[in-house]
Amino acid sequence: MKKSRISYLLILLLSVVYIYFDSGFLPYTIFYIVLLTPLVSILYFVVIYYTFRYSESLDKREYQKGEVLSYSLEIHNRSPFYIAYFTVFMQMEGQMLIKGMKTEHISLKPFSRQSFSFSVPILYRGKYKIGISRIGIRDFLNLVSFYYKPKVEKQISVFPRILPMEELNIPYIRVLENEYLSIDKNRGSTEISDIRDYLYGDSLKKIHWKLSSKFNKWMIKETTASTEKEFWIIINLEKLSGDYEEILKLEDRTIEVFVSLARVFIRSGVVLKVCFYKNEETCFTYSDMNGFKKLYDLFSFIPFDREVSFIDEMSFFMESMREPRSVLLFTPVFNERYLNCINKINAFGHDVSLFYCKAESGETETDIERVLEKELPEIGIKVMNMYKNMEQLSEESSWNEGKASAGDG
Repeated sequence: MKKSRISYLLILLLSVVYIYFDSGFLPYTIFYIVLLTPLVSILYFVVIYYTFRYSESLDKREYQKGEVLSYSLEIHNRSPFYIAYFTVFMQMEGQMLIKGMKTEHISLKPFSRQSFSFSVPILYRGKYKIGISRIGIRDFLNLVSFYYKPKVEKQISVFPRILPMEELNIPYIRVLENEYLSIDKNRGSTEISDIRDYLYGDSLKKIHWKLSSKFNKWMIKETTASTEKEFWIIINLEKLSGDYEEILKLEDRTIEVFVSLARVFIRSGVVLKVCFYKNEETCFTYSDMNGFKKLYDLFSFIPFDREVSFIDEMSFFMESMREPRSVLLFTPVFNERYLNCINKINAFGHDVSLFYCKAESGETETDIERVLEKELPEIGIKVMNMYKNMEQLSEESSWNEGKASAGDG
């Protein structure tokens, strides 16, 4: 466009020089034609602006991570003019989240339509905008341009996956035996605190059979669990630094494992006290599937942006635990600075389980890995690398699928 404008100014200057040397009819005609060209462009833009239309559509507005998003766009030129320079700028927000969106350069004949579509995988959880961010149109001489911005932007919500237990690959959680971490299924007692209607996903063990028979519909008994059926979960939402996409992977893996385990525990009657920092120290209690839905909605989009350190977070909540508890710690990155605090929690008699994705050491990574894989388990702290366990399982699944495919052939 810059070259076109320079060319136009040179032509305008030449037409003035032409008048200077020859003041006849032709030089003035050329001069006025050149001078009025921008006004013609403005008129052209006015017509195009009020006559072009577009429509964009999404197959849905809510997705789970890993699903494929289908997006389509149709541009309609209802004017009698040819649009030579028409640029559709796709939403830039979330380029790391949805790969495949791009800018489209098209031209449109008078009274014509053009459409195109994308089918792209959604890589990470979150809420973000998608579709057209703006439309750029230039005049036929490439002298002037204007940009049209949609009044309403489309937004999608991407939820984390809820993983099946076999994909979580956690050896010390035996779901079929209803045994979790150090909890003995034959210990503890519960008291009925409320009766409500059955909701999809409720455990059959919570059905109150006598009342269900009396009212001819499923009735669920809400119980107050003993301390032996209560888990304290502390989540590290500290802001991470480093490669943007790598950070997204760490955060997503942490949330996916957490919500997947939370669903298993709640469906089996375990009460969860989930603790994290949200402007201040916050602790929510979840005990049924209604509670899990709230938990899932909250942590599907929660940002890892806290300035409070995980050490301070653990120390604060440890003071709230007066009796020995089952404590699950979730952190995207494990730093050796956390060791002292975790050892204190363990020394107070709490049953500690640590879930992490990546280890960081002040000295060498080998040292911290040795602590996580050997020293902590030796003192009774259960440790799970959420990356390693799930990647190993994925490799095994891929190998088995390949073997099965070869057998079919």
